[in-house]
Amino acid sequence: MQNSTSTSGRRLAAAMFLGATSAALVAGTAHADGVTGATVDDNYKDKGIAHMSSDTKPRETAHTALIGLLPHGGGSELWTYCIQATVDLQTSQKYDEKDWSDESKITGIDAPHLQAIKWILNNSVPALTPAQLATNAKVKGGLKEEEAVAGTQAAIWSFSDAKGHMHLDATAQDSDDPNITTIYNYLVQAATGHMNDPDQPKPSLALTPLQSGAVKPGDKVGFKVMSSDTTDAFTVSLADNAAGAKLVGADGKPLPANATFKAGDTVYVQLPATPAKGSVTLKASGTVTDIEAGRVFINENSKTVKSQNLILAQSENAPVSASAAVSWEAPAPPTSPSSTPPSTTPSSHPSTPSTTPSTPSTTPTTPTASTTTTSPGGNLAHTGAGNTMAIGGGALALVAAGGGMVVYTRRKKAGQGSHS
Repeated sequence: MQNSTSTSGRRLAAAMFLGATSAALVAGTAHADGVTGATVDDNYKDKGIAHMSSDTKPRETAHTALIGLLPHGGGSELWTYCIQATVDLQTSQKYDEKDWSDESKITGIDAPHLQAIKWILNNSVPALTPAQLATNAKVKGGLKEEEAVAGTQAAIWSFSDAKGHMHLDATAQDSDDPNITTIYNYLVQAATGHMNDPDQPKPSLALTPLQSGAVKPGDKVGFKVMSSDTTDAFTVSLADNAAGAKLVGADGKPLPANATFKAGDTVYVQLPATPAKGSVTLKASGTVTDIEAGRVFINENSKTVKSQNLILAQSENAPVSASAAVSWEAPAPPTSPSSTPPSTTPSSHPSTPSTTPSTPSTTPTTPTASTTTTSPGGNLAHTGAGNTMAIGGGALALVAAGGGMVVYTRRKKAGQGSHS
């Protein structure tokens, strides 16, 4: 449809970190996990008309349809609905499977609204037949597939507009096709009660790191295979830049070349003891049976080209892949702290001579050298709560599926479519 860290200061001696080098684990890459490189099929399915209203346009005729995505490498056609009513669909764009968090960042659709949309997808066409939907929605006289799609798309648009400004114009719709109004009302009312459902659709395939700390040469690094498909097996391999790394089991023994993994399994990468610095990329691939409805698809060039985001309408099969990368460096020995020279600043307060005469001692004494102890010239330097210092090479970085975390140290505190 066209229209549109700061963290609390840690009391650490800065000298402990001087000269330390970073030992970094990078888990995940810029590549998307799951279905990648799907292309829009220009042959839309079950076209229909929905009369929508919004704050900016009180009445508008919207073209609806199921939109097909053709995964690169084969597999079933993925049927999707639009979730950006005011952004055009650019059929030249390639689409990748993404998480709800990515969708939320781009469009602002939060998890409760996406939960409602997911319920609609699982309880409407094409997941159900038009006859099943008609029975549930109490439609009289039968229901055409294009009517079901139009009512479903209109309901999805109502939830994908998180501000609640878009809805079906019942007056215009009833005069054209009242069945669409009936479907719309049924789906919206029922889905509203599912906005707080806890489960999100699982990724079709991902590799999740088990550790959250640094790695060094010789370490064994674990990754968990995550997938919506719990029955099919996936192959895992290391890229050409393995730099001596090997795939091993939990016991550290090398895995056979034909080893396969299922959802929930753990695969380990044994890093070499030498070289002291290197990187390796772990890759998993296979075919997923029944990718869950509700997974979102975003065009690969979303930062430069606006093309409506899509949401998977029903479970389908498709080839998938995932990757993760590990890089490491050997930590250098810490440098010993430097001493602070004593202060030589003379006191500004001269002593006052005593007026009380002393009693002379009759016992001879052995002269001793007098030693004067002076305090250091001030405490260690402090930084305020708003000041952070990245210790050169001493920061620990964790990047998982494109996200990042950097730990800093501080010194002690001083006090988005149209279808035609």
